[in-house]
Amino acid sequence: MIPLNCLIVFGTIYKVVELFVRKRERLTLISKLTEISNVDFKGIKLYNSGNKFTALRFAWLLMGVGLGFFVGFFLNLIIAQGDAANLCDYRFIDHISGIIYVSCISFFGGLGLLISYYSERRAEQAEDKKNDDTQI
Repeated sequence: MIPLNCLIVFGTIYKVVELFVRKRERLTLISKLTEISNVDFKGIKLYNSGNKFTALRFAWLLMGVGLGFFVGFFLNLIIAQGDAANLCDYRFIDHISGIIYVSCISFFGGLGLLISYYSERRAEQAEDKKNDDTQI
């Protein structure tokens, strides 16, 4: 619970700071655009669409974390009910179960982000190919 709380607090602080920085960048860009009057902006991207796939990235991350919890639960259940329960005391099994949960959540969360990266990349390549076909 503590890492989740830290993630929420620092994520909120980061987003607030980013909001003010982007606002200042937009105001600077608007002031520069009013100074320029006859420039053709056809091939220039004024907005970087870096947040275009945020929902997809977040969805894959949550799916990976959920799958990590699910697999960690079953691995914990197997260890607690299996032969390891007879060989070790409860404290050792409790430490192992914590390690299993954290490792499964980290692994599957990272796997979800990796899948998100490849799907975003494939979508951007398809979009670039579509744009190249329309320019010809």
